[in-house]
Amino acid sequence: MKPVKNANADTQSRIVEAALRCVKRWGIAKVTLNDIAKEAGVTRPTVYSYFSNRDEVVQFALLQSAYGFAQKLLQHIDAYDSPERRTIEAMMFSLKRLPNEPYLELMSDSGLAGIMNEHALRTKEGNDIRRSIFKLIFKAMDVDDAELDEIVEVTSRFLLSLLTIKSEKKRSDAEMRAFLCRRLLPALGMNPSKAMVAKLVRG
Repeated sequence: MKPVKNANADTQSRIVEAALRCVKRWGIAKVTLNDIAKEAGVTRPTVYSYFSNRDEVVQFALLQSAYGFAQKLLQHIDAYDSPERRTIEAMMFSLKRLPNEPYLELMSDSGLAGIMNEHALRTKEGNDIRRSIFKLIFKAMDVDDAELDEIVEVTSRFLLSLLTIKSEKKRSDAEMRAFLCRRLLPALGMNPSKAMVAKLVRG
């Protein structure tokens, strides 16, 4: 994002909120900076003084929402006693809450999911958010930075696919938990016992 001298936080917020209203209304592919400026009640040069392009406005909105969501997620999983449990609970929390989060709900737009994947998740800020979650999930375990980054990538891709690619099979909470135990946990190097899987599925 561009550094702005004497930046007005209210104007910036209006631009961001206008951009997301436009995306909700028309889809990301049809939205232009002119649309955003008109919706925000500002000039196109004003938008350019804060953001370089349309995608940057959307990226900023996604990251702002992600910060708030991450704090709620960290609070939710902190009480659980194992990395397997924290992983499953983090995924279930995200699958249920993300579709209703301001801004993040728009990930169901395929074009916006592309921005999320190509830009928001690849920025230092996006990586820091995801790493903070997985450092808590794997606390007290010997996981080096390279392995943690791979775990973050696999889980993020898994979550995004579940959110954006609709399955023919509608799963109950217990079925989704069982699915995550079978498919996600082994991919992260976890092999819970049958007894633990039964506990994870119950929630």
